Amino acid sequence: MNTSHVTLAGARARSRWFGFALPLAAALAFVPATFAPSIAHADDDADVTRLNAATTVLKWNYVPTGKAERFGHAEVMINAPIAKVRALVTDYGHYKDFAPTKFQNSRIVAKKAGETDVYLQIPIMNGLVTLWDVARFGAPRVISPGVEVIEGHQVKGNLKDLVVIWTIRSLGDNATVLKCDLLLSLNVAAPQPAIDEELRDAAGQAVDAIWIKAQNGNRKIIPFTGTPASKPLPGSPTPP
Repeated sequence: MNTSHVTLAGARARSRWFGFALPLAAALAFVPATFAPSIAHADDDADVTRLNAATTVLKWNYVPTGKAERFGHAEVMINAPIAKVRALVTDYGHYKDFAPTKFQNSRIVAKKAGETDVYLQIPIMNGLVTLWDVARFGAPRVISPGVEVIEGHQVKGNLKDLVVIWTIRSLGDNATVLKCDLLLSLNVAAPQPAIDEELRDAAGQAVDAIWIKAQNGNRKIIPFTGTPASKPLPGSPTPP
């Protein structure tokens, strides 16, 4: 056997292999950087960025997706675990204590199958009109990991409609985003700017009361840093 031919052939084979393998290795080395899932940090999260920069409860009006009427919206960052915030949100009988100027009366009138019926009296337009309603609140629903929604809807009352939607989002062991969306639809005509003001103020006062209660009286935004344990719900409202 001519060993020089074998050696030459082997060298050519190795050359072809390296010519193929090196570009392939370079390409594979690039793949993780291109396709690996990104890890969300606080700075990448619109909720966290907005609420970290706030000094108090944020509130505005908007029309939620799929709805026809304008809701009042309020939100805040709370330095407390989600379990504590949830317990306060579902303490329906004490809503009047949390926000006495917006909830003149609140008491539980029935409980069954995870649902709670709550009687509410709500003064509006500087107390000129007092609305009353029995709202039925469902049990907290987990919408996605770390995000829960609690909804209340009118059963009866002198309102055309009432909707209360609480969204509670855990960011970490001691950080929670709380949002409230509120609709009070009247049976009589009223100027929309006045209704907007009442809705956002009522939502804002309810969120404010739970924020302060959860933080044991500390009226201060504690900015969240790190990696959020959950993601905002798709279509979450943003300020106009």
